[in-house]
Amino acid sequence: MFSRHQIHPSSIRVWRGFRNEKYAADREGFVSKLEDVFIPLTCQAMMPIGLRSYIPTLLNSSSADVPDEVALVGYADQDTYYAASRNTVIGKAYGMLHYEVFSFDSTDGNPASQSAFPVFYPGNVLKRSQPYFFSGKSLDWSDKTVSLFVIPTRDNMPACEQLSARLASSLVAAVARSSVSEAILVDDPGCLTIWIATNAKQTVPPDIQSVLSTISGVITSVSVAQEVPHMWAENEAGIKVSDNETLNLKLESSSSLRSVS
Repeated sequence: MFSRHQIHPSSIRVWRGFRNEKYAADREGFVSKLEDVFIPLTCQAMMPIGLRSYIPTLLNSSSADVPDEVALVGYADQDTYYAASRNTVIGKAYGMLHYEVFSFDSTDGNPASQSAFPVFYPGNVLKRSQPYFFSGKSLDWSDKTVSLFVIPTRDNMPACEQLSARLASSLVAAVARSSVSEAILVDDPGCLTIWIATNAKQTVPPDIQSVLSTISGVITSVSVAQEVPHMWAENEAGIKVSDNETLNLKLESSSSLRSVS
C-alpha cells in the first residue's frame, strides 16, 4: 500500500554538521540546544511545509573529521525542499537557526557543515562529498531499520584506501539481491558515512560488516523508532538523544496539534 511518507532517495537531504566556535568547548550546551530546540523545531517548522522523513544522529568521536551530527532529511521532492526553505518565512528562519549552533566556515578552525541531495551511484566514480544512493526506489523510511556507519578514514590510512569504492561495490550487490532496501554513502575528507535501510528482519550484509570490523574508531548505530511528541503545547520536553544514537522519528503523530490551554 502506498504511504504518503514514501520518498525517492533523491529527495533526501544528506546533512553533516559540525558545531561552531561558540560551542567548540561546550559540547553539553550544543547537545542541549539540539534536544531542546533544533531537532524539535525541524519537525515543527518543516512538517507543515513538506518534511516526510527525519533521521538524525548525535555523534561523539575523538576524530576531528567526524561530524557532531548527521541526518537524513526527506521531502516529497527537491522542489518542495527548495520552496519550503527559500520561499516561506518559517523555512528561512529555520535555515538561519543552523548558524546558531553549526559552523559553515572552515576558516574558524572547525570543518564546515554541509548538506546535499544524493545522486544515483554510476558504478565507477565517487566524487568527494557527493552523496550517492544505490536502489532508486521510493521508500517509507519510517518503516525501515536504518544502520549508520561513520568511518574516520584519515585516521585509518592506509587501511581505508579505496574503502569507499569497495563498500559501494558491496552495496550495489546487496541491493541487487534485495538484502538491502536502500543505502546512502558520502565520502567526505577524512570521514566516510553510510546509511543502510533494511526491512525489520534483515541485517547489514556480512561482507560489509566484515570489512568495517577491521577498521578502528568506526561508529555503528542502529535506528530507534520514536514518535514525535505533540507540538505547540506548554512545557514541551524536546526530543532527547544519546551519543551515537540514531532516531527514526515518526512524524505522523504530530499531525494533530494540541492547543495551548
